[in-house]
Amino acid sequence: MIPPNPWSLPPPARLGAHFQLGAEIHFRILPLPVVTAAIMSTSFLTVEDLKLSFSLFCCVYGIGTLSMPGNYAKVGYGWATAALVFMAAVNIYGTLCISKVLLVAPKSVRTYSDLGEFCLGPVGRWLVLITHMLTCILVPIAFLVLGGIICTIMFPDSYEAETWIILMGLSLLPVCLIPTLKEGAFAAAAGALGTIIADFVALYLLVDNMSPIPAGVSTPSPDVNFDQIASVFGSLALAYGAGIVIPSLQREHSQPERMPRVIFFTLGMISVLFMAVAI
Repeated sequence: MIPPNPWSLPPPARLGAHFQLGAEIHFRILPLPVVTAAIMSTSFLTVEDLKLSFSLFCCVYGIGTLSMPGNYAKVGYGWATAALVFMAAVNIYGTLCISKVLLVAPKSVRTYSDLGEFCLGPVGRWLVLITHMLTCILVPIAFLVLGGIICTIMFPDSYEAETWIILMGLSLLPVCLIPTLKEGAFAAAAGALGTIIADFVALYLLVDNMSPIPAGVSTPSPDVNFDQIASVFGSLALAYGAGIVIPSLQREHSQPERMPRVIFFTLGMISVLFMAVAI
């Protein structure tokens, strides 16, 4: 007699499938299939979430914060607040979209260019690659020019801005040779912490020198024009810019489906800090 297929039996019979060979009855205990499932944490943010949140914070929160008070001085409270809220909403939404697309993308999608090809084919890869390269070229130029201007103000009797730009570029070359985010974590953390300290020092000096306010002195009316508004949006675009690092950070998370929450929390906190520094 051929033994029956145990998995064709109803569930209760699978545990004790029996069959008869001649005069003997054989009884066999079948192993149950083992079902494994990922244990999802119920906490709002896990330790791993906080680590990636700190990495994202260090990548975004930088010297761009120092231009926030200038935005309010250029275009006033109304335009500056509207621009800050708009840019915060756009950047948070765009970064969340990148993370959610990565969740449904195949494992072969690992870089920002791969994501562009997954969405729009070869054209998308080239579009993302070109914009990515332009960002990597133009953003350091803006920071070097800003740093050169600041150095000429801090050291008025030293070098010209062009010389400071060259010196800063040479000093940053070792940092540019760091291949991965993990190896550059300490440099990113030092930059973010240095920015926080600079913000507190600048705010303290500003508030300390503002009081007491002389009688008859008030905030001058801003000169609102297209150049000023464009400058405000440009400084905010420079301050944000987390989309490039999202694929690398999401690959490091053991539960990538938690990344949208990490992104929303981190960029929301950064936006609140931007608002606090600006006002």
